[in-house]
Amino acid sequence: MKIDHKESYRDFGDQFLTDKDIGGYWGSIDLLKEIVFPFDLNLIKDKKIMDVGIGSGRISNNLLKYEPSKLVAVEPSEAINVAKDNIKSDKVEYLNIKGQDINFENEFDYAFALCVLHHIPEYKDVIEKIKKSLKTNGKFVAWVYSKEDMELYIFMLKNLRRITSIMPDFMLRLLSQLLALLTYPYGFLCKFLPLPLKKYFVTMFNKFSFKHKSYVIFDQFNPSFYKYFSKAELTEVLEDKGFKVESLANTVGHQYTVVCSKKS
Repeated sequence: MKIDHKESYRDFGDQFLTDKDIGGYWGSIDLLKEIVFPFDLNLIKDKKIMDVGIGSGRISNNLLKYEPSKLVAVEPSEAINVAKDNIKSDKVEYLNIKGQDINFENEFDYAFALCVLHHIPEYKDVIEKIKKSLKTNGKFVAWVYSKEDMELYIFMLKNLRRITSIMPDFMLRLLSQLLALLTYPYGFLCKFLPLPLKKYFVTMFNKFSFKHKSYVIFDQFNPSFYKYFSKAELTEVLEDKGFKVESLANTVGHQYTVVCSKKS
């Protein structure tokens, strides 16, 4: 029987409803710094910011430690209620809407969409709404899957998803946990051998707990939509939507962190 997986945002939201944990390296400032590098998070102090796709709140929770004046947290799924429990701050305004329904104009100094856009079919519309919401010369920081040097992985994952897309969620979770166990010896070997995804494992993945490794694997198999960007494609989309790309970094081998400013 084919399982009709829900929209990507609900796929993730349902996962966060079952486990509210944002502890360990998964929810740490160190991970946030890795994700946004080379952006300097100290720049958001006393600034008005927006975080798009907050999930269980792990990123927003750490952004608040840099003392913005206000944070608008956007999350379309029921996971927003988990985020409200995890985040203890009166500086946060929660919006239970999709990214393409954001309706601000010249409001924010900084906007973040970290580990989000590659799971939104209407990502171009979301980028457009984020651009409109920023003040002139406001900054947008995004983290997305990269296509470069990932061709074999993408090919394998695409074919595996033909199987996982028809699996009930409980079976997919069990598979994710089994694969998470196998990543321990693989991650160890990555320290010494030039294996695929070596940089990602050594820099980031090996630091996750077993539970959070299972999350990451589950998220590779479960979402209804996923996209891998080339450097040229990502730059073209952002510039077409009215941004000037200031930096585009690939720090862990399978992603791009892009920092761009709204054109005047």
